Amino acid sequence: MKNGKFTNTIIRMQYVPRWSEYAPRFEDNAASHSFRCAALSIVIAAAEDHLYNNPIDKLKLLGRCLWGDLKNTGTGSIKYVTKKETLVMNHIRSFEKELSKEIVSYLSKSLQPAAADFIVDAQDDTFVGQLVEAIDTFDAMLFCHREAKYGSNPFFQAKYEELRQLLAGSKQQSIVWLLSEYEKQEGVAAFLGYIVDLDTVKRWNGSYNLVPDNDATHSFRVASLALFNGLLERERFGRQAEFDLYELVAKAVLHDLPEVLSGDVVTNFKHNNEEIKLAFEQYEKETAATIVELLPAVFHKEMTSYIVDSKSDDYAGEMVDIADKLDALIKAGLEMRNNPHYAETYYQQLIKIQHRYENPCVIFFLAYILHDLTIRI
Repeated sequence: MKNGKFTNTIIRMQYVPRWSEYAPRFEDNAASHSFRCAALSIVIAAAEDHLYNNPIDKLKLLGRCLWGDLKNTGTGSIKYVTKKETLVMNHIRSFEKELSKEIVSYLSKSLQPAAADFIVDAQDDTFVGQLVEAIDTFDAMLFCHREAKYGSNPFFQAKYEELRQLLAGSKQQSIVWLLSEYEKQEGVAAFLGYIVDLDTVKRWNGSYNLVPDNDATHSFRVASLALFNGLLERERFGRQAEFDLYELVAKAVLHDLPEVLSGDVVTNFKHNNEEIKLAFEQYEKETAATIVELLPAVFHKEMTSYIVDSKSDDYAGEMVDIADKLDALIKAGLEMRNNPHYAETYYQQLIKIQHRYENPCVIFFLAYILHDLTIRI
């Protein structure tokens, strides 16, 4: 059992660069990419359900989009053209599959069947697997389009056009629908723009950070911790009746999306007193509701739950809050060896978690994972 090593794999995703050989204006990494794919999968799943009456396995789609690229921590970011080169293609696929199996083996045995589906079989030949691949391409198109608009490298304009044409011929109705909505540059396009731009919201402002952080990489880690904790409580502790795992992870993926408009406000200020706290809570809810309004009306109820009420007063909302605070603890642990300021943050966060939560996943994290991370990070 190496759950700490698995958690460390999640952390390392932000160190795997994407597009770096083309010097993009907006730096990208595997964590930000996986966050965006997960967020897109939530929109696609809603479209399949509400627009095409095709209720797919939403958790399978979301889990695969979130964890399907964990293997990149061992392979690096291999170019798409290299992956398709006949001389090395099969070798790359074989190595990636074995590495994915190894990552699954880090987990407790009760978690491995679900994790294997999300990690090893992410882009298989099933309908969901094909959707995962299409979503991966869709994210690449969105990233290239932003670069084409704001960057100076002509590569990205050409790549955007290439990927747009590829997606236009997709066999998945929901993908074609999302592309057509994006090209209208109206409500849905603005929503997708917020997802892409979440990586521009910097976190931990005012502190020296050895490891730069933003809301996209943070959201990937929070969602990954929420998925891990949810699987743990469902499979090992039998608490599946207390929450819906898909709802939990969807809330975790989108919990900070309103910050693309409001920015990341220092927690100590937001919680300075009850009046300030309530004012910010109201402001954030109104901002979140504005974002939901960009989507088709048939999506509103579901997306309100994920974005406006991400930290709802139920078990799923509490689990999102737990994952958020565990990520802050991990971040402070990463930084405190180089910045003494973070030592105080680390211990304050640890005490807060110890005193506030008695959930099985928290006890498990403190008893097993935190020790391993303290050694590894």
